[in-house]
Amino acid sequence: AVVSTQSTGSCLISNFLTHRFLSLLIEIAQTDKHPIRHPCLCCTMDFKVNKLHKLEEMMRDTFSATLSEAKVTKLSDLNETVLMKLHKNQLVNSIISLVNVFNENVSTCKLAAEKIDDLKSEQIQLQSKCIGLQSDQLETVKTTVKSELNIGLQSWSDVVKKNSTQIQTDVLTTTKKSVKQVIEKVNEEERRACNLMIYGLPEQDDENIGAAVYEVCHAMGYVIPKEKTIDCYRVGKKQQGKVRPVRLECQNRGDVEYALIHSKLLKDSAKYSKVYLAPDRSKEQRQEHSLLVRQMKDLISADPSKHYFIKNNKLCSVAAERN
Repeated sequence: AVVSTQSTGSCLISNFLTHRFLSLLIEIAQTDKHPIRHPCLCCTMDFKVNKLHKLEEMMRDTFSATLSEAKVTKLSDLNETVLMKLHKNQLVNSIISLVNVFNENVSTCKLAAEKIDDLKSEQIQLQSKCIGLQSDQLETVKTTVKSELNIGLQSWSDVVKKNSTQIQTDVLTTTKKSVKQVIEKVNEEERRACNLMIYGLPEQDDENIGAAVYEVCHAMGYVIPKEKTIDCYRVGKKQQGKVRPVRLECQNRGDVEYALIHSKLLKDSAKYSKVYLAPDRSKEQRQEHSLLVRQMKDLISADPSKHYFIKNNKLCSVAAERN
């Protein structure tokens, strides 16, 4: 009888709590007149971090109170057996607190969604406004550039028309000057190609330079016929202790080239072993040749096993045994 009475009491309590919980949910959903324990955050919600933290704290306090009334330490320990041991007032208070927290979260989510929609709309409006401003600025830039180009083209056209005659004159003058310089350079090279320079020929007062040159040519085995020569003279200003070179002007370059080929025979002459012949080079050509000579001397010092010589303004070398 006692066991039957206890079972009947438990069923009555369970039915009462279930009926009470359903009644509370229906009452909240239809009339929203159920008293709320905590003040509403949603009415003044401005979505600051501290308000969200406050809502989180309210949820934590509610669950902590429920766990304390059920005398458990974590939510996973809540089950039907534990809840059936609670007094109906405790269970009702816990349910009401959970419902209040649920309402707060639902309201907050609704407000947040509305706020997000408003922000999206504002962003779309701002983007449209920015696009409009960019279009206006682009049109302004286009108009300004077009105007400046028109002004610049008109100014340039006026300058060209005004100075066309002067420009043509300057171009013609420059062209004539360039052509003249090229012709003069070619003529000078042709003239120098018919000249022969003799270095190291002893210089004496009241000398017969023609006879001295003849002796040099005879010593190397090739004498340029007198009728093929134009003039013969020393070059440069006379200085004490300095031997000036001799320039021999010929009628054609063939005799000069042939004499240069035979000039190496002067090394075997007792009287003219220190005399050497060379082409009549310009100042620039002499500088280039001097540089090649220095480079050749460096190569000889570095590798004396080869024979080095200058040909066509280039350094060449062959094996020493072929010399």
